Amino acid sequence: MIEQRAVRRFAPTRAGIINLWDYRDEEFSFVDGWLVLRGPNGPGKTKALEVLFPFVLDGRIEPRRLNPFASEDRTMKSNLLYRGQEVTHAYVWMEFGDGAQYVTVGIGLRAHRHVDRVTRWHFVVDGRVGVDFSLLDADDRPLTRRDLIDRLGAEAVRDSAEDYRQLVDARLFGLGPARYEQLLDLVLTLRKPQLAKDLDPVELSRTLQRGLRPVEDHLLVEAARSFDDMEAVARTLEGLVAADAATASFLTVYSTYLRTHARAAADALTARRDAVATRSTALDDARHAADAAAKAQSAADERLRAVEGEPGRLRAHLDSLKASAAYQSHEQLADLQRHVHDLAEAAGRADEAVVAEESAAARRRTESERATVAARDTRTAADRLAADLLLDAEAAGITWSADDAAPDDLAARITARAAARRDDVRAVRAQVARHDQADRDHTRAAADAAGATTAAADAEQAERRAEDAVAQACARLRAQLEQWAQADAEGCLAGVRGAVTG
Repeated sequence: MIEQRAVRRFAPTRAGIINLWDYRDEEFSFVDGWLVLRGPNGPGKTKALEVLFPFVLDGRIEPRRLNPFASEDRTMKSNLLYRGQEVTHAYVWMEFGDGAQYVTVGIGLRAHRHVDRVTRWHFVVDGRVGVDFSLLDADDRPLTRRDLIDRLGAEAVRDSAEDYRQLVDARLFGLGPARYEQLLDLVLTLRKPQLAKDLDPVELSRTLQRGLRPVEDHLLVEAARSFDDMEAVARTLEGLVAADAATASFLTVYSTYLRTHARAAADALTARRDAVATRSTALDDARHAADAAAKAQSAADERLRAVEGEPGRLRAHLDSLKASAAYQSHEQLADLQRHVHDLAEAAGRADEAVVAEESAAARRRTESERATVAARDTRTAADRLAADLLLDAEAAGITWSADDAAPDDLAARITARAAARRDDVRAVRAQVARHDQADRDHTRAAADAAGATTAAADAEQAERRAEDAVAQACARLRAQLEQWAQADAEGCLAGVRGAVTG
């Protein structure tokens, strides 16, 4: 396709001969790629044809190739030194264009009378002679090779005819070396004068065929291989049709499997959501129970603080009794000492019980606070995991809200989302596993809170038992003092009763 575009685009528009034979500076114009030379014999029609076609396209100067009649009586050197010069420079050039872009190709020649060899240099350049550049210097003489390189650049000038032919072919035709040589042979054949006089149609047909582009062997081989492969292609097509049918059947079964799997996953997710709601309710109940235990513990602390001054008061009362006149009596001293010793032991046991209960109450209070903090942390973790689950669903492109849990059309929603986000199910499963772990942690924390509440209740009961023991000890002390006061004198009885009442 590139070669055909190149042939259609460029057509010869002008040609010129400078300082060769009897031409000083002659220019020929083409009309639609055609040039007609008319005139009597002798003015130089054949000479113009000789030095332009195909010389300006191949650069070969063999006499038999230059002369249209294939004679060897006229050489290029004789054409250059036609007027008897000692040394001469000459140019032949041809311009190709498409109306917008122009390319000029040409050959520079130099001949010396005492040198048989004709020196040549060739050029291919974008532009037009007489418009963009000139082949004559300021004195209207042809340029030397060095001057031409200075004007056009070294890249546009070639010394080798073979390099020149490759450059012309690449710039204008794109035929390749073999086809370009065929084109030149065709030009030589059609250039012969009186071509129709002894016309050989067979030879002319062969010549024209040689100018055509040959069919490449690999294309013939490829065409033969294509015919051989038609049956294989048909079998392959049948296999593809069968594979397509099998794939469609597999997709039908696999779609059903995916819908079932998605429904099972959705049911599991719903069950886990229900379990989370149940655990949340249990957590709220445990929190309320912990608050009630804290209030009961506060009441027990208040009662404990109220009882804390009782041993001191009893010791002060004992001291007042020791200072009384009755205590000084010798006959009741032993009994009073025994009673006081018993009371002191009871008071000591009561103090030890109070201290133990205070320690147990403090320990239970610490455990209750720790259980409350653990329950709060567990609830916070559960809320955070629920938020993470929602965020993961949003990050995966799955819109999930409270309304999405509605049973209506749940399977259709799950199927649509599962088809678009299968890989996101693994992230949701990981979050659900973490949520289950949080539920288990919450259950353990609730159990710890229940144990702490039970321990606090036990502490309260022990504290009440200690208070009852103290009250019983006080009652026994009062009864013993009353018995002792009745057995004493009237004066001591009044003093003892006043002390007991105080």
